[in-house]
Amino acid sequence: MSGLGVPPDAVALRLGKFFPGDDLRFCETCAFEGGATAIDTVLRRAALSGRVEIDADGLLPDYIADMFDDNFTCIGTIALDRNSFRALKNHWMRCKYEEADERNSDGTAPLH
Repeated sequence: MSGLGVPPDAVALRLGKFFPGDDLRFCETCAFEGGATAIDTVLRRAALSGRVEIDADGLLPDYIADMFDDNFTCIGTIALDRNSFRALKNHWMRCKYEEADERNSDGTAPLH
């Protein structure tokens, strides 16, 4: 495990945000060539802006990030606050929300 507790097999992150009405929208999945070390670095940078809590207990906050392994299987969820989410989305990961027509029938975003 790395400093923040990122699993060593983590290779990708996908940001998610709950909108009013329990509408969960995901951003594009971002894969990191550096694997868990790169993810740890990006999360540490986001932690300078706000909350970054891996495998948080209790209810999920309005802002989350899912971690994926090289098979794109979800291996953990990270609790974020608005500031850390914004830092990841707009600066460190530079990702966009999935378009509504790209979403699966259950409303979730597909893995890329």
